[in-house]
Amino acid sequence: MTGLIGAGGYPERRRHGWRLHLAILLAYALLALLLTWPTVSQFSSHLPGDGGDDPAIAWNLWWVKHALLTLQTQPLISDYLFYPIGINLAFYTLTVLNALVALPITLNLGVVPASNLHTWFAMVVGGYGTFLLARQELSRRSRAASWAAALSGIFYAFASSQLFYLSLGQFNIASSHWLPYVVLFVMRTRSSPALRYPALAALFLVLQAWSEMTYASFLLVFIALYLAYESIRALLSWIGDQAKRSGNLIATCLQPAVRCSLRYALLIGLFLIGISPLLVAMYPDLRDEGDFWVQGSGFAETFSADLLGFLVPTMRHPLFGSWVSHTGISAFDKGQHLYLGLTLLALAVAGLVKRRRDLGRTGFWLIAGLLFAWLSLGPRLHLNGWDTGLPGPFVLLQSLPFFKGNRYPSRYSVLLVLTLAMLAAQGTHRLLEAWAERRRHAINTGGMLSGHHALGSQGLVACLLAAVFLFEHASLPLPQSDMRVPEPYSTLATAGQGTLLDIPIAWRNGFRITGPLHPGFMFGQFYQTVHMRPLLQGNTSRNPEFKFQYFTQAPVLNSLLALETGHRLPPERLEADRTLAADVLRFFDIRTIVVRPGPGDNPAVVPEATLPYIEALMPVERVFSNTALSMYRVDLPALPSHLEVSAQAPLARLYLGEGWGPLPTKQTGSSISQEPLLWAQQHHVRLLVPLQARIQVMSLRLYTPAVNQRLSVRVNSQWVASLPITLGWGEYALELPAEALRAGLNDLWLSFDQLQPVIWLPHPADSSWPVALVVCSAGEEVGDFGHIYLNGEDVSPNQRGYNVAAIGPQGELQVASFDTHLQKDASTALAAFIKAVPVGHVVAVAAADEASMNLSEQGAVALRAVGIAGDLRGKFRWSHAAIGVKGNPPGSALEALDELQPVCLAAGPAVTRPQVAAALAWIRFEGK
Repeated sequence: MTGLIGAGGYPERRRHGWRLHLAILLAYALLALLLTWPTVSQFSSHLPGDGGDDPAIAWNLWWVKHALLTLQTQPLISDYLFYPIGINLAFYTLTVLNALVALPITLNLGVVPASNLHTWFAMVVGGYGTFLLARQELSRRSRAASWAAALSGIFYAFASSQLFYLSLGQFNIASSHWLPYVVLFVMRTRSSPALRYPALAALFLVLQAWSEMTYASFLLVFIALYLAYESIRALLSWIGDQAKRSGNLIATCLQPAVRCSLRYALLIGLFLIGISPLLVAMYPDLRDEGDFWVQGSGFAETFSADLLGFLVPTMRHPLFGSWVSHTGISAFDKGQHLYLGLTLLALAVAGLVKRRRDLGRTGFWLIAGLLFAWLSLGPRLHLNGWDTGLPGPFVLLQSLPFFKGNRYPSRYSVLLVLTLAMLAAQGTHRLLEAWAERRRHAINTGGMLSGHHALGSQGLVACLLAAVFLFEHASLPLPQSDMRVPEPYSTLATAGQGTLLDIPIAWRNGFRITGPLHPGFMFGQFYQTVHMRPLLQGNTSRNPEFKFQYFTQAPVLNSLLALETGHRLPPERLEADRTLAADVLRFFDIRTIVVRPGPGDNPAVVPEATLPYIEALMPVERVFSNTALSMYRVDLPALPSHLEVSAQAPLARLYLGEGWGPLPTKQTGSSISQEPLLWAQQHHVRLLVPLQARIQVMSLRLYTPAVNQRLSVRVNSQWVASLPITLGWGEYALELPAEALRAGLNDLWLSFDQLQPVIWLPHPADSSWPVALVVCSAGEEVGDFGHIYLNGEDVSPNQRGYNVAAIGPQGELQVASFDTHLQKDASTALAAFIKAVPVGHVVAVAAADEASMNLSEQGAVALRAVGIAGDLRGKFRWSHAAIGVKGNPPGSALEALDELQPVCLAAGPAVTRPQVAAALAWIRFEGK
């Protein structure tokens, strides 16, 4: 016995070490299977989740495989969603690494088994990484240390916050498994000069970024905190040495700090190289569309943890799940509720008590735990639902690029739990050593128990602690989503090419859903893994506004959206759609339509309401129908032999891709003239045109304000022509070769060398007007914005209710917003604002989200004082835009209201950027 067991009771023979690690991995694997029950019993057909995120996150595994192996393209850009404009998946939680790790399983067993296996893999790997980190922190090789480290892995991998993310189907957020390895090697980078440690830290940081980018930003915060802590600690140590003897600051403090900083610089440099494909993919959208990481506060207040929630079991607990509903905690159903548990907190406190004389690393874990707890509480601290008003450090991160992309403060819990796990490892180690010491004392005094039994009792205590922790954090049974694909979808995989119009249809990002608020459309995205056809809809995380508005404002699609969300179409809309429906289907190359009914208990989610519309207005034939879905085959008309793109073209909104100014809405009022032009606002603007695959003569009439302008044309990624454009108006023609074209939708890019400021453009006939004033409004269901662009700059507060801008003849500008939806005194404030505007000043008004509920007679009268005739009262969530003049009679303003779609008005050039390249009167395509 003495030859095998050291003083701490740990086997010293290295050849037995692998058994410990194998036992740890097997134990974590068994726990992963048990704690995600009943997933293992429905392994090939169900996923953990509530149907909200799990279909789309599982879709990731298929898309990465399909892009790399079938399409042989990089997966960060896709037009299989948001067809035909496509979506930049670098801004989406694509979980590329997860898909690559699971690829062999995906190829052999399918997406659902691969997703489930990867979920268990992530839990095991995350727990094991925490075990390794805790063993390093304990700095001991004893049996007690091994048990304590093993428990820390359980604390991290199987905490209720982690299980809650699985219950939501947020497998990306549950993918925090590489994080402990980053921390492990970051700390070794500090303590060792070996370059392999910063390289390994960078490697795992890159792995974490390609699994879930949010956690990469958290780790950068952790690294900054660790460096600051160690630097201050080193400085204080030098100061202490100075008090005892003469010391050299450079030799004892600065030189090691510089060498250490170089190692961390290497770490960050390697990390940036590792994520460079993501950065390269992001750059064009950020350059062209600006910063769209966060809209407003990003709902951070809603997605913050509550301080009381640290001590209340989550709603998923099988016995105590109802407790939280009896508290004042207002948001506890989307992973915001963080339960830490009494076991973890007690052991963490014991760890602090144990090392109170040697703060060192333990002090760092304490500070880190406090910081990440505070971050998880969000912009302001809430206690039992009460907003204390106390600000938190999260508000600082909200102002920083990259870091502000995380709008869920509660997600910082991943590092909070890790820090507590490290402290708890110290407390567990202390408890187990004390227990063993007492048992040894009993043996020495009573002689009744063998040393083996005394030492083995540590395992019993550790297992008891694990059982108590797991009971506290239990989330059984996890909700399950049925991922079985309806059989009719399978027939589409071999029934020819074309796009699928899958209803319910919706577009979703991290801030909003355009379409029915029901997960049916998310399952429609998952069903693409079987039928493999492009879809118009899609789910993403961040995107430019245009990606939603392209579809929201598209004819026929806008009507389908209205119908499936419980609205009725006026007769004039139905007649207009009747003339356009076949051409719209041909534009999108929609060969099949599938309609799946809604839940039946929500009048705002009625996809089946589109059925009469489809059958009456579209060239379709029903080929399948049951209670689960109806499927139609579409008889598409032939491609046109000639095509004109202009502001007056019926399908103009479909032809215009990225880079163009808005198309003004048909409006009332006659005081301002408007040019029917299409403005190119970027160096590169996109056209989507359905053409025959033969030589096309492209002729265009355009205006450019630039001298020595040059136009280049790219068709389907092939440059085909370049020609000089003279100042002012001109007509030009060129040929598009047949080999560059394809039968159907073609992707054309017009590229201009120069941009000119909007203020250089000629003034309208009435020089008292600004050069360019554009007002765009969208109710909550169709965009949720209220923009006011003055010479291409958005001056609107863009808040809920009415946004107002008053513009004087010398460019004087006053802006304000009035929440006439919820604030009862908003109409009074609106009236006071307009009353103060001098007579003759231009007033622009844009409603955002909802502006009718508290719009009073006083507010309506004030709006009439600037020439507005429309009254939004009784028009819930309508869009309303107007441009008027203070003192002009009602009805004189340029004005548009609409219940079902956004509205946009323009006085002067219709531009929403401060620079423009050209204005297009028309562009024509004639086949030869």
